[in-house]
Amino acid sequence: MRDDGVSELLEIAFTKVKISKDLYMIRASDLNTAFFESLWEIPEGITYNSYVLTVNEGAVLFDTVKNTMVDEYIRALSELVDPRDVKYLVVHHMEPDHSGCVKKISELGEPIVLGHSLAGKMLKSFYGFSGKFSPVKDGEELKVGEYTLKFIYTPWLHWPETMVTYVDEMTTLLSCDIFGSYGVFSATYYDELPEFERVKYKWFMKKYFATVIGFYRDWAIKNLSKLSSLAINPFTVLPAHGLAWRDRYVNEVVELYKKWSSGKAEKGKVVIAYLSMYGFIKRAVMDFAAELEKRGIKTSIHEFTDTKRSNISDLIGDIYDSEIVVLATSTYDADAFPLTKYITHLISRKIPREKKVLVLAGYGWSPRAGLEIKNILTQAGFSELKIVEFPAGEHREVLSEAVEYVK
Repeated sequence: MRDDGVSELLEIAFTKVKISKDLYMIRASDLNTAFFESLWEIPEGITYNSYVLTVNEGAVLFDTVKNTMVDEYIRALSELVDPRDVKYLVVHHMEPDHSGCVKKISELGEPIVLGHSLAGKMLKSFYGFSGKFSPVKDGEELKVGEYTLKFIYTPWLHWPETMVTYVDEMTTLLSCDIFGSYGVFSATYYDELPEFERVKYKWFMKKYFATVIGFYRDWAIKNLSKLSSLAINPFTVLPAHGLAWRDRYVNEVVELYKKWSSGKAEKGKVVIAYLSMYGFIKRAVMDFAAELEKRGIKTSIHEFTDTKRSNISDLIGDIYDSEIVVLATSTYDADAFPLTKYITHLISRKIPREKKVLVLAGYGWSPRAGLEIKNILTQAGFSELKIVEFPAGEHREVLSEAVEYVK
């Protein structure tokens, strides 16, 4: 119970799943984290997937979980192997939702921690780690029991030290954040979901790509090409967030990444985000959307008002593959509404530039918001951009101009 009398959610569940001979998943399902990276709203929750390879020489551990779950993770790991028997601990990515238990594991035994050379420096910085660390080179291989582990650098997906591991004899790729997703599901594999759940899962996955990977989308193409050039064609893909992929569905997730990385838009998709202080912008947007509807143009609308606020993470995920973005904003302190500027900044960082953007800006005594938003977007490389400003309450005077631009 918190000091203010409100009960805290403690919805963290650990499960263990056998993936194949000698390979296991330890999954932490987290419905307690409200804001991933303290930024993105995730009411759908998230999972952290760690993997354990068991061989006669000792266990190989691939990533761990969030640093707030150390004790629970050690208990789950102990049900599979004695933590003192972990011979190698592979750190694919140093973000603390994956590296959070590395120091504790090292204190329980004497594993050799493997990762990018930068990961060694970060382990010391983040956790005061003083255990055994051995940097691996791009393409380096390690024979463990009957298995060959091949380490491949995949920089900027989404940190510079990110890498993946390919287990040749299993034709299995351990991909960490690559191919990850938000959401908590009871299934282990994507193909175990019923069709309606697959649609939801792809939305969570696109939302994750847009918010976490979006800024680095060019690197997704580069690294997918790199894996292909190395003849890495896995039967199974095991990400550190979300569901696993296998068989013909591996190609499906690769194609999704190629599509999102390319910035290809869904033809005709119009997403509207409006930020209304006293209802003037809301009325303008409702009339604007109604005019578009008359012309057969459907819109997806995200609302930010004094009584309701959409999730910004959902907005970024929705905008990511839209063809046209409409930002409707109030003017505030002779500037764009502060939340509008924040959202515009996120769009300028996370979203492909090959979109048409319409800014509808209402004002009380002097126009200014449109120019502020235009400056942010043009500096980020958005070129198809139209600003339509109007005195609050007089939006009908400019509706035809706005509709003409969208259609």
